[in-house]
Amino acid sequence: MRDTAIAIAAFAALLVSPFAAVGAFDWNLETYPVPTHNALPSRIAIDPSCGIWVLEANANKLGKFDPGKKAITEYEIPTSRSFPSDLTADKAGMIWFVEQDANQLGRFDPAANSFKEFDIPTINSVPRRIGSDDNGLIWFTEFFGNNLVKFDPRAENFTEYPIPTPNSQPTGLVIDATGVIWLIESQGNKLASFDPASGKFKEFDFPEPFLVPKDLVLDHNGLIWFGGRRNSKLMMFNPSNGSFEGFALPVRGVVEGLAVDGPGNVLFSLGHVGKLGAMNSVSREFLEFKVVLGKSEPNDIEVDCDGNIWFTDISQNALNKLRGEDLLGLWLK
Repeated sequence: MRDTAIAIAAFAALLVSPFAAVGAFDWNLETYPVPTHNALPSRIAIDPSCGIWVLEANANKLGKFDPGKKAITEYEIPTSRSFPSDLTADKAGMIWFVEQDANQLGRFDPAANSFKEFDIPTINSVPRRIGSDDNGLIWFTEFFGNNLVKFDPRAENFTEYPIPTPNSQPTGLVIDATGVIWLIESQGNKLASFDPASGKFKEFDFPEPFLVPKDLVLDHNGLIWFGGRRNSKLMMFNPSNGSFEGFALPVRGVVEGLAVDGPGNVLFSLGHVGKLGAMNSVSREFLEFKVVLGKSEPNDIEVDCDGNIWFTDISQNALNKLRGEDLLGLWLK
C-alpha cells in the first residue's frame, strides 16, 4: 500500500490567546482500506506484541493489520449480525469484544485462529465498552443493563455490578494503575469509579448538564480525559481532589476516540468535522488538523508501541497511520 504525503494546514492556539497559524505541514499518511465494503471500522486495539486490531462493526468482523503485506486480514465473527461495539487485547494476546446486538462477549485466539462466544446474563443489555485488567479479568459496561460486568476467563463466569444511578446508560471504560475501573454515565451525567476490592462505586456529577460523553482515557499522571459532546470541550477530571476542568476546543466538534502519546499529549478525533486534535501535556496548547483529503469521519484513535498514531475513518472505510514524530514536530513550529 502506497504512502501518501498530504500537505495540510494546522492551527495552534493557546487557551488564553487567539489562535495562531503554524503554517503548512507535510504528513506521511499511510492509508489501509478495509477489504469489506462499508465495514464501519470503529474501534482499535493494540495487542501485547504491538499488533494492530480493528473492529468492523457493520461487516461483523475483526481485522488484523499485517505489517508485511501492509494490508488488513479479516476474521468473521461466528454470530451473524452481532454488531460488535468494542474490543480489547488481554495480557496473553487474546482479543475480546462485545457484541451489542447479539448480547454476547466474544473471544478470538489469534494463535489457534478460533472464536468462542459467551451469552451475557442480562437480556438486551447492549454491551458498549470493554477493557482487560492486569489480572486477566475482562470488564465491560451494559448501556441498557445499567451494569458494570466482570468476566473471569478461567471460570468462564460473569459477575454483574448494578450502577447506583438508575438508567445511567454507561459507556466508556478505563482501568487505572491500581485496578480501579472508571466509567462514563452518559444519561446519569456522571463519572463513576468502581473498586473491585471493596465492590463499591463512587459517582461524581459532571460540572455541566447534558455533556453526554462517550469515551475516556487516562494520561500518564492518572488524570482522566473525555469529550463533552454538547459543549465542544475537552474535559479533565483529577481523581486526587475530585475536580473537573474544561478546555474549549479550537473548533466546534464532537470528540469521538481519545488516546495519550508517549510525551503525555492528549489526542482525540473530531468525527463530525473530519479532523484530529491534540492538547499539549505541558502548555495546554491545542492543535487541530485535517489529514485526509475529501470526506472524512475519524472515529477511534490509538498510539502504538513505536509512538505512531492510528485512527479509523468511517467515511473512507479505512485504517490510517501517522508518524508520531510528525505530530511532535508541530509543537516546535
